[in-house]
Amino acid sequence: MQKTFLSAAIAASLSLSVQAQTTETPEQTPIASAPQLETLVIVSSRTETPLRQIGTSVSVLEEADIKALGFQSLPDVLRTLPSVSITNTGGMGRASSLRVRGEAGYRTLVRVDGVDISDPTGTQVSSQIQHLLSASATRVELLRGPQGMMYGADAGGVLNITTDRRTDDFGGGVSAEAGRYDSQTYNGHVSAGNDTGDFYLSAAHATTDGFNVHVADESGEPDGYENTTLHGRAGLNIGRSLRAELVLRDTDAEAEHDHCGFPAIHDCVGFFNQRNARASVTHSIAQSQNTLAFSKTDVERTNYDGGEVSYDTQGEISRWELNGSGDLTPFHGLAYGMEYRSDQVMELERNQRGAYVEYQGAFQERFYVTAGVRHDDNDDFGGTTSYRVSAAYLIPAATGTVKFKSSLGTGFRAPSLFEIDYNRSQETDMAPLQQEDSRGLDVGVEYFGRNGLHLEAVMFDQRVDNEIYFDLVGFTGYIQGGQRSESRGLELISTIPLSDRFSINGNYTYVDTEASDGSPRSRQPKHLANLGFNYQPVQPLTLSLNWRAARDIVDRGTELDNYQVVSGSARYQVTQGLVVYVHGENIFDEDYQEVPNYNTAGAAGYAGVELTF
Repeated sequence: MQKTFLSAAIAASLSLSVQAQTTETPEQTPIASAPQLETLVIVSSRTETPLRQIGTSVSVLEEADIKALGFQSLPDVLRTLPSVSITNTGGMGRASSLRVRGEAGYRTLVRVDGVDISDPTGTQVSSQIQHLLSASATRVELLRGPQGMMYGADAGGVLNITTDRRTDDFGGGVSAEAGRYDSQTYNGHVSAGNDTGDFYLSAAHATTDGFNVHVADESGEPDGYENTTLHGRAGLNIGRSLRAELVLRDTDAEAEHDHCGFPAIHDCVGFFNQRNARASVTHSIAQSQNTLAFSKTDVERTNYDGGEVSYDTQGEISRWELNGSGDLTPFHGLAYGMEYRSDQVMELERNQRGAYVEYQGAFQERFYVTAGVRHDDNDDFGGTTSYRVSAAYLIPAATGTVKFKSSLGTGFRAPSLFEIDYNRSQETDMAPLQQEDSRGLDVGVEYFGRNGLHLEAVMFDQRVDNEIYFDLVGFTGYIQGGQRSESRGLELISTIPLSDRFSINGNYTYVDTEASDGSPRSRQPKHLANLGFNYQPVQPLTLSLNWRAARDIVDRGTELDNYQVVSGSARYQVTQGLVVYVHGENIFDEDYQEVPNYNTAGAAGYAGVELTF
């Protein structure tokens, strides 16, 4: 079975390349967007950089890709990216973990319009990605691997989400969707802009009765979810070189769930509210750009078990940032920044200071290199230094361009306030927790065809040293003992335009992980694959189909069943500005689990309408 799956996945990613190369239609635009050499990417170096110059591994989804997939929950969109696996405990809005190349979800930084949406109140500091809706996302960039030196990020990578729909005139749109599990979603946005300034406002509301979350709940009672997200972004141009921006975001969610308390009951509900704000001023001239920003995240969480409060907490993250870039010569420049961050959870508080600088060089418009270093000083674990070097080399070919790339970077994860406070409460003689250190190396090659063909292969090797883990034997607390966990593997990625109306995109990831005790990391599939088909039989109609599969999954010694899930959508443009669509998830009603004893959604259909003006 594994050999069959591996062969099929590799064939899906690469075998059609010969046929695609013979299609001489350079003027045609494929209906599934493929990365091009001049695609601008922000997440790698915090400044707009053409993909031709980037030696790191980056995945990009544009708004058209997100809409074609049809998912209302952004984590379902992210599942289609290479090296991404997401475990979910019972459907939309339930606790979810984003894993990139096998790393735990709390080692990946998530930003929305430049705002870090991490939740400091959890056992580990991570983003509550289950509450992210796809409605307002116009672009998703994922930096794969511990290459986030500029962010002080952790081992898994950096996810950058953009909601920008600014226009030169007034515009907007509304949409509504309904489907199985009595699910309903309503979205709306307005935007406007001119030489003086611009703004974008959006509102999204999603509600579902859901399904029975946990197998132990014999009543079969469904567990519902509700989410309201408001988002605003405004900018003011002060003269030719100065711009001020403000981002405000509010997420209010309520999720019913099962199996809480001790002894376990199935009458559980959690309330989550996160408020984000970021104010910035950017000064830009021909040779340099500098941004000074202040951001604040405030999180409130309350859980009820059987109607009684079982967990109630509040936390916030405040951050000052100065980030900039400047040209030393037309082919050499620097990116730099400083940061002051303060985390607070109830009466606990910690501060961290950081600074970084990166050299960026171009040689003969073929060879691009970066070399950077960052130093952070934390109240709890002291100072740590991380670095990153990367290189990209371009070779023109008869039908396109070949790019060889490589990057080597380090990162760290600070022990959370919860981990530190829990150990203090045990009154033991354990040594103070220090930061986890990570290192990642990847080497790859990409082909960019003039007809839109894109092929990519990347080998990666990552490790986490001094890993923090909970003592499940003596229950003494969180401990470190020089343990190391590792992940290594291969990514194969392709976008293949067979004609101007039909394209195929696919990715396959092999991830071999090893936890500190020598066993595979829990809930991480060894084999991941996505295969997408996009077809436009007539101009107004677009059809999309996506197949996703996962194999060889172990959870603390228990093997989970392999699974494959098929979803699809059809979008029809009735008139200019009016689109109707249908979307199906788990079309063949696959029965599977991502987390032991937690159910997943069965076959479900949805229909909706979008109106833009």
